[in-house]
Amino acid sequence: MSITSGLRGLGSPIARSSVAEQVAQRILSLVKSGELKPGDHLPPERDLALSLGVSRPSVREAIRGLAILGVVRTRQGGGAYISDLDAQELLEPLHFFISLQDTNIRELYAARVLIESAVAEGATARLRKEQLDQLDAILAEQEDLLDSAEGFRRNDYEFHTVIWDNCGNAYLRRIGGGLNALGLEFRRMASETPGVLEQSLKDHRAIVAAFRARDAEKAGRAAARHMRNVFKATMKSRKHARQVP
Repeated sequence: MSITSGLRGLGSPIARSSVAEQVAQRILSLVKSGELKPGDHLPPERDLALSLGVSRPSVREAIRGLAILGVVRTRQGGGAYISDLDAQELLEPLHFFISLQDTNIRELYAARVLIESAVAEGATARLRKEQLDQLDAILAEQEDLLDSAEGFRRNDYEFHTVIWDNCGNAYLRRIGGGLNALGLEFRRMASETPGVLEQSLKDHRAIVAAFRARDAEKAGRAAARHMRNVFKATMKSRKHARQVP
């Protein structure tokens, strides 16, 4: 067998990255290292091309790609600058992918069931009295926000943040917050469906009751049930939206 025939299983030749991709990677590396921070302006397109030794079209293409990723923002006549780098902006491309098919949404919430239950279990023994009282205060506010979907959503984020911050695992905290950000638009639609906010409040109360009982297993089940209820409301709202002409 010849050497050539033996290498056929390796597939097609490795493609060299484009100049624009290399420019984008250079900017991303500066962001990761902290040399470029949120709000920092990038040099003008001409200066950036000269300093990197590339063409202006390559720089332009790189900036466009980074803008799609939410890393860079552009202003008419104001050049390009590093975005706030918040989760919602950076997860926007993935949010678009998830919205394409119901299967993607189902898998998102399947992941949330696992993560939020683990977060709740971890937080059960770590939440102190003042934090439990804080959760109770948030629940009281939610009672007054049942007629305000937008206000309830903001309050809901505060509720879950207290739990994420006390789960005892930095990775679970970040993943929980990230998955929450991915579901924001879906939750906006679901929260405007009659009865959804009342169910969420009921779910939240069950979670806090389990925390106060220091029952980690019960807290995990309550959090998982809450995520399943949110998923059901999300799918119901999407179905309704498709039926509306």
